[in-house]
Amino acid sequence: MVVTESGDGWTVELEDGVMVWEFLPGMELSAFKKDAYPVFEELLESHDLDAMVTVVKLDDPFDGEVFDVWEQSALRADEAGMERWGVVADGIKAISLRGKIDTGTLETLTTEDRTEAEEWAREA
Repeated sequence: MVVTESGDGWTVELEDGVMVWEFLPGMELSAFKKDAYPVFEELLESHDLDAMVTVVKLDDPFDGEVFDVWEQSALRADEAGMERWGVVADGIKAISLRGKIDTGTLETLTTEDRTEAEEWAREA
């Protein structure tokens, strides 16, 4: 069964134990906090998930507040029992994410290739 939800600047799809988020150009951090994160929590509670993939298409560079949100999400996913987190981002965003956030015990992959990230996540 595939579960799909969307909001202002984001979509999420669940299939075969993997949660795939897509954050689109123009999305504001406030939309994540008020709209997407509560859906994230709800999905963690209502589904048995092994991994997540985050596809980052945001225009703006990451700042400290964004890193805090990513870290909170990673630690919550780890707490919920997920094993892997794949992040798909262009070069500079991918580099800025590596090593800057605590992901708990999640195994992580940062790549520019969405297919690679999704296949890797499904191996969990």
